[in-house]
Amino acid sequence: MEVEKKGIFFIAYNAENRAVWNAIKLHVEFAKELGQNILFIVDKKYIDIVKKDYPNSPIYSYSSLVDLAFKLVKIDASYIFSPVMFTTVSTLLAKVFTRKKIFYWVQGAVPEESFLRHNSKLRYYFLSTIEYLALLISDKNIFVSTEMKSYLERKTKRAFTHSVIVPCISEFSYDGSAKERDSFVYIGGMSAWQRVDIMLQMFNEILKLKPHAHLYIATLEKDKAQQEVKKHLDRKNVESVTVLSIDNREEIPNFLSTKEYGFLIREDIVVNNVSSPIKLAEYLSCGVNLIISDAVSSYASIIEEESAGIKISSNDNIVEKLQSFTPNSSASLNVYKKYFSKEAHLSNYKQLLANNQEEN
Repeated sequence: MEVEKKGIFFIAYNAENRAVWNAIKLHVEFAKELGQNILFIVDKKYIDIVKKDYPNSPIYSYSSLVDLAFKLVKIDASYIFSPVMFTTVSTLLAKVFTRKKIFYWVQGAVPEESFLRHNSKLRYYFLSTIEYLALLISDKNIFVSTEMKSYLERKTKRAFTHSVIVPCISEFSYDGSAKERDSFVYIGGMSAWQRVDIMLQMFNEILKLKPHAHLYIATLEKDKAQQEVKKHLDRKNVESVTVLSIDNREEIPNFLSTKEYGFLIREDIVVNNVSSPIKLAEYLSCGVNLIISDAVSSYASIIEEESAGIKISSNDNIVEKLQSFTPNSSASLNVYKKYFSKEAHLSNYKQLLANNQEEN
C-alpha cells in the first residue's frame, strides 16, 4: 500500500494545553514512523512550545482562524491534521483550491459538553452546525472510540466509511515497581462530572471489606479535594485517604506504578459514552486495574472481559465486585498494549494515509 511522502501539516491548536499538545505529539509520531515529513502551524502566542519539541521541523504561525485559512492554502503538504472543529472549518479553502486531504481528529462531543456547562440550546445548535461542517469538509476522520463514530453517524445521518479509531494514548509506562497492597488512586480534577463524591462513597464501602485500604487523590485542587473527603467519607475513614499534588508530570508514572486500583467514575450521558479518557490509558499503561463506570461505553466492557479491572453500573455493589476480583497488573498492561499502544494503531494510520482511498 503506497503512502505519499509530501508531508502532513499539523495544526497545533491548544498547544498551551499540555495534555492536548502531548496527545497531538503522539499522532505526530505515528506519521513520522510512516515516513511522513512533518510541518506545524500554531497560534503565534504558542510557537515557542512547538519549537522546543520540534526544533528541526518547519513551523508556521497564525493570528486568527481567517489567517489560518489563507496560510493553509499557501503551504505545500499532502495532508492537514486538524484537532478541533473550528480549525477544520478553516481548512475549506485549502481543500477546494489545493486539494489537500483533511483529517479531522474528533476528540469529544463538543456541542453536548457545551450544553452541560452552559445549558444554552442556541449555543448547542451553533456548535452542532460547526461540527457538521467540519465532518462534511474532512476527507477522513480519527475517532477516539467506536461509540463516538456510531453516535455521530446517528446524529448527522452520515456514514463515516473512511475513518479510524485511535483512542487517547498514554505517554507513561510501568516502571516495574511492586504494587502497594490494597492501594487505590484517583488522578484528576474536582469537577462535578468527575463524580469524586460517588468514588468516595464507594471507598467507604471498600473499607468495610479491606480495612487497611488506602486511597490517594492526586489533584491540583487540594483544598477542594479535602473538603470532598470530609463531606463524603465517614469520619473514621478520613485517615485512609491522602490528598496530594503532583506538580511535575514526569513523576506521575512512578506514582501510578505502585498502585493497584484506579477510579474512573462517570455519569451515563453522551459526553462520557463517546469518550476515551486519557486517564484510562494512563492507568493501564502503569499496570493499574480500573474501577470504571459502564458509562464509558467503548472501553468498560474491554476492561471487564480482559480482567483488567471492574466495570460498575449504577445498581452494582462495589464490595461484591471487589470480592471476586484479584488484582492483576499484567492484565492492564496487556490491555494497554493490545488496544491503546502506538504499535496497535500504526496499521490504522497507514490506512488513513493511503493515497488510494476515496474521499468521503
